[in-house]
Amino acid sequence: MLLLQLAAVADTVLVRNVPPSRTAFEQLVFVASGLTSLLLLLLVVLTLVGLLVLRRKAEEVHAKVDELLQELRPLARNAAGMYEDVREVAKNINAMVDDSRDTVKVVNENVRRSVVGLSERVDDLSDIIGRVNASAERVATVATTTVAGLKFGARALGLGKGRKAKKKARAEAAERPRLRRRD
Repeated sequence: MLLLQLAAVADTVLVRNVPPSRTAFEQLVFVASGLTSLLLLLLVVLTLVGLLVLRRKAEEVHAKVDELLQELRPLARNAAGMYEDVREVAKNINAMVDDSRDTVKVVNENVRRSVVGLSERVDDLSDIIGRVNASAERVATVATTTVAGLKFGARALGLGKGRKAKKKARAEAAERPRLRRRD
């Protein structure tokens, strides 16, 4: 058997892979393809590392956001309570304003009635004063006429001073110092 195998080995053609001969451009493309594959592998590895870093940072940010939410929950509850308080105060203020409007309307009506009544009374008083003034003018006219009649009668009877005597009395009074009376 060994002999048979030796005979078979002698008849067997041995084939060996020989790299094909490449041109310079083919060699450049071959090297570029290899470098591109390496760069792509490096890019994928860097992307995975970056994603892991981003995941760790996102977890840190998530933890900080949770802490902030824990701190903000009481503030949000307080803000909601203050909102309700402000809303209640606003309702009270609106009610007070409505009451004030009603009060102002009532007061305005009372003032208008009072002003109308007062103006009627002023008109009545003005009429009375006008009548009193007319009566006083009549009394003054009658008194003036009466005094003139008395003077005329006194002169006719010779009881009154004459005009010359009055002028003389006035001249004497002018020589004396005059005392003024201020009432």
